[in-house]
Amino acid sequence: MKKILAYIVSMMVVTVINAEGYTIHFAVKGEKNKSALLVMHYGTNKYSIDTAQIDKKGNAVFTGEKPLVPGMYLIAIEGTQILDFLISDTINQKFTISVTKGKYFETLAFKDSPENEVFADYSRFLLERQKRESELGNKISGEQSSESIDDEIKAWEKRTEEKVAEIKAKFPGSLLESVATAMNPLHPDKNAVPKSADSARRYLYEFYKNHYWDHLTLTDKRMQNTPILIPAIDNYFKNMVLQTPDSLVRAVDLVLSKAESDSAMMRFLTAHIFNNYVSSKIMGMENVVVHIIDNYYLAGKAPTKDEKFIKQIIEYADNRRETLIGKQGSDLKMETITGGAESLYDIDAPYIVVCFYESTCDHCRQEIPKIYKVFQTFKDKGLAGFCVFTQKDKNEWTKFVSEHQLTDWINVWDPKNESNFRFAYSVYSVPQVYVLDKNRKIVGRGLESQSLSQLLNHLMKNIDAKQ
Repeated sequence: MKKILAYIVSMMVVTVINAEGYTIHFAVKGEKNKSALLVMHYGTNKYSIDTAQIDKKGNAVFTGEKPLVPGMYLIAIEGTQILDFLISDTINQKFTISVTKGKYFETLAFKDSPENEVFADYSRFLLERQKRESELGNKISGEQSSESIDDEIKAWEKRTEEKVAEIKAKFPGSLLESVATAMNPLHPDKNAVPKSADSARRYLYEFYKNHYWDHLTLTDKRMQNTPILIPAIDNYFKNMVLQTPDSLVRAVDLVLSKAESDSAMMRFLTAHIFNNYVSSKIMGMENVVVHIIDNYYLAGKAPTKDEKFIKQIIEYADNRRETLIGKQGSDLKMETITGGAESLYDIDAPYIVVCFYESTCDHCRQEIPKIYKVFQTFKDKGLAGFCVFTQKDKNEWTKFVSEHQLTDWINVWDPKNESNFRFAYSVYSVPQVYVLDKNRKIVGRGLESQSLSQLLNHLMKNIDAKQ
């Protein structure tokens, strides 16, 4: 797992068109003799790529032989972020930035960079809109709503649309076009929002979910190098999608389908989403990871030449594919501790806890008694237990069962592995705990005592509600 997380799929590749590189003159009125940093964005990270010394007249120069990678950059003075600007291509990278100390945002100006001049004006406009809408929102919450307030809000929305349209017309295909569109807030028609609070919440959720991608392009790879893209992606998966494996898998397909025409963006987003879910401790997220492995990495939609990584993800998927949430659990026919035989499929119960353990495993010795206590809490509601000893020493087994009085569930073993239980239930480490429903579908996996208790509480409440 850690090796998979250490892998970085996306790599920044620069095609050098302008061999002259970049030269950015930076003038700070009222500042002197300080160090300034040129910093680039990559996903949610920031990387310092150049340093310049501000002289006694407030001037500094950032320069390099190779062009900057297109994206959004910032300049910081001794750790304090001063301003943001855009690099749309590898050609137009010679310009001047000027500001006044203490009034960086208000005085920000550019020479020989029309795109950044418009970007600065647009950013100031959006800040002004945000402040005014906040004031208007306070008036509305104070029951001072009126047609004039509604009209002013609509006017701000219209002006924003007009500014974005102007940018698209003047700077088609630029990074500014993608950024300005993404920064344009979504706004539902107020007249369409239901009056009741519950209905309004449902309406707004559906509105933002259905229109989430209206302003955000996933086919401009330059957006990787801005602080906009990844937070928007993460917000979508966290707040716009039900946190169930099936819903998340559909969301993955939807998002990646919007990026498939740009191979660099496809690799970048696939890697980011993959890393998010492969590191998740939430049950069921393995479904998302295996889906990405099978349908994107191994299917060639997000190709990688890293053979070590491919080997790791194949092993990850093969070890989990048959035991994902929603899959049919395999039948296990095993010998009981008293010498009889028991089949998992012959058990008549709404839910079955299936656990695998070793008596010599320290974690098992701590966790299995706790699992058993949880089982006892719910056995009167019909919960059954099928507990598999995975070793070959029967004396150790009987001693462990007796020591912890694990007598209320079914104790079984298969010392010759005739049931192939290790593969069938991904028993590559112990303890392993599953919950199966009456149809033997897996509804819980990778559980410990606390998460098992929480899951069974939820499942048993559903049973009570249906009775």
